[in-house]
This record gives sequence, C-alpha cells and structure tokens, in this order.
Amino acid sequence: MDKKNSSIQPTQGCKYLAYATAEASHLKDMGRFGVAINHVSAYRRFADYLKSIGKNDIAFKKMTPCLMTDFEGWMKSQGICRNTSSCYLRSLSAIWNKAVREGLATGNPFVGTYRGVAKTQKRAIDADSIFRLCSLDIESVLTEKGRKPVGKKLRQHIDRLLLSRDLFLFSFCSRGITFVDMAFLRKSDIKGSTIAYVRRKTGQRIEVSVEPLMIDILDRHHTTTPYLLPIITEQQDNQLMYRQYQNAIHLYNKSLTELGNMLGGLKLTSYVSRHSWATIARRNDLPVSVISQALGHDSIHTTEIYLKSLDSNVINQANHAMLERLFKDRKRKKRTV
Repeated sequence: MDKKNSSIQPTQGCKYLAYATAEASHLKDMGRFGVAINHVSAYRRFADYLKSIGKNDIAFKKMTPCLMTDFEGWMKSQGICRNTSSCYLRSLSAIWNKAVREGLATGNPFVGTYRGVAKTQKRAIDADSIFRLCSLDIESVLTEKGRKPVGKKLRQHIDRLLLSRDLFLFSFCSRGITFVDMAFLRKSDIKGSTIAYVRRKTGQRIEVSVEPLMIDILDRHHTTTPYLLPIITEQQDNQLMYRQYQNAIHLYNKSLTELGNMLGGLKLTSYVSRHSWATIARRNDLPVSVISQALGHDSIHTTEIYLKSLDSNVINQANHAMLERLFKDRKRKKRTV
C-alpha cells in the first residue's frame, strides 16, 4: 500500500463513509470537482439508507453483497430511477476499489448490483429542426410576446439566448462536442483549420475541422481570455473554475429550454446537439464506425480496434460534406419559397 497516496490511513478507522468523505475531499484538492460531487451525492444516499437501518457508518468488512442489493432495493422503493441508482452504485464502487488498492478492503460487495446504463428516450432532433433553430429570429419572437425590444435586462436576455443558440450549433458542427469540452477549449487548441482537444471524460484526443458556421460563431463571440468561447473566465482557481462551469451549464440548459419552446416545444438540452449530430450523420449515410470515432466513444472494444485504422481527415471530410449539404439545401429552399 502506498501510504503517501492514501486518502485515509488505517489508523483513522476502516469505516466506509469516513473513507468516502476523505476521498471526496482528496479529489477536490486535486481539482477533480465533478468526480468529487458525484461521490458526495452517492455516499450521502448510502448514508440515508444506513440511517434507515439504524447505522451511522459501516465497517468495510461488514459491507456484503447482500447489504448492497438491499441498498439497491431501498433506492427503488424511494422512487430513484434505475440510471440514477446505477450512477450512485458506480461511484460507491469506485470508492471501494480505491480502498482495496490501499489495502483497507477486500472482495467486491457490489457484484450483485446493476451498474450499467439503461436505455432512455432518444435525445435527438432532426435536420429541419436544426435549421429552424439556426434561422430563429429570437428578438422578434420576444417582441411578439409583448415585451418591448428595449432595456438592458431584455438585451442581456436576448444576448444570452443568442449565445446559447450559437453554442448549440457550434457543438453540432464540431461533431457533437460535449459542453464541458467546449467550455474548456482554448485558443491554443486551434492549429490551422483544425481544433485538437482531449476529451475530459475519456482522455481521448479529438481533432475536428473548423467549419464555416463555427468561424462565424467564434467571430461573434470573441473572448479576451485564453478560452475559445465565453463560457468560463477563471484560469487559476480550480474550484472557482468548476463553479463557473456548473453555473454556465445550468444557464445553458435553461436557455435551450426557452429556445425549444420558441420552436414549438422542442426538447433541447446540452446533450441534444451531440445525439442529433450522430442521428443526422447516420441518416446521411455515414458509417456507424465513422460516427463512433467522431464522437470519441471508447466503450466497445471491437469497435475501438476497427476504428484505429481510420484517419481523422476521413471524419472531417464527411462532417464537412454533411454540413454543406444540410445548410445549403435548406438555404436554397428558403430562397425559393
């Protein structure tokens, strides 16, 4: 056991919740705030369950497969959906595995629990909806609702919706880049006509060509910071940086909901651009293998092996052709109406 890297030492006691609390604090010190928050949510839920059976904490040696399946059943009885329950169990299991590596625990009490991802309703909109969003006159829609097109607050509201619309389209044009990766893009990530970045979730390197609409968006939202887009500004304080990101994605999703309502009730979230790109790409005859690599997926081993031979230029060319056809065709239709 590497005691220097241990988040809690054996002398502090071998109880799970105490260890989990220390581990979350350790992750925050490392700047891994997203993982830390997930862990805190999970062990707090587990703490609620333990309280329901008269315990404040539990020793590692008393955490058994039977206990964890009971906890899983308790979550179901509390109305917690399967994917949320699975997410909690994955976090708790990750904490347990860290304890095993540090010599504080043995075995696997999670062996009988569900820690997968259940299928959910598909989050995608079609090509026509993408173009409607692109063409939406946001200021006119707000004016039609009886709001005067003047005033600082209204102008700020309109600007926020315009930025959210542009961020959604930027994500779509860049092959469904996630909001977190988009938020932390830096100007230095642009090399010629390509943006190269590393996915924060998987560590996979992604290269995407800068398409014309992306250039227009960047021109509209020039920043004075090293970041490519005006989502966060903090550069030194990791905790403040993560707080800015959390606030930004909350505001982004709120704005997307409003934009979706303007378009007749479209369900828009930060993930819809990613899912929509994949769906529309498939309908435009892009092979599943190309789409998988374009999105930076790495969960299917056989697909990973096959995709290693594909060059990023193939993906960029396919993305460029799809976007050209998508937006040019609809602009042509608009002119002829």
